[in-house]
Amino acid sequence: MIEQSVEVTYPRPGACVVTVYGDQDRGTAEQFERQLSELIGLNELVVVDVGKADFVDSSFLRNILVADRRAREQAKRFRLQLGTAPIVRRALEVSGVLARLEVAYTREAALQGTIEAQEAPDSRSACV
Repeated sequence: MIEQSVEVTYPRPGACVVTVYGDQDRGTAEQFERQLSELIGLNELVVVDVGKADFVDSSFLRNILVADRRAREQAKRFRLQLGTAPIVRRALEVSGVLARLEVAYTREAALQGTIEAQEAPDSRSACV
């Protein structure tokens, strides 16, 4: 049996946050893909928080890209909340996933209506 490695919370109507824990790999991929698909169908905004993940493999990366595509097809929003182990962040950077998704660095930013910038805090000066 696969130990539950995700937690879903509903901070407001129409929005959910999926917090992933531990290792996200092929062993959890099929269940995670189904869960994301269902959540996208039921919510206007789905945030995946990888802050508690220790490891992600290519199946996880694929699942979040597929989820993003499904959300766009349904005129929904999908975001990644970053703030995670260096190995996870590196996998997201090297794979190009960070460049393709809406990324937030705090829960508050992830739940906002729009994302102003995809840069990490202090990585670039903001121009107004």
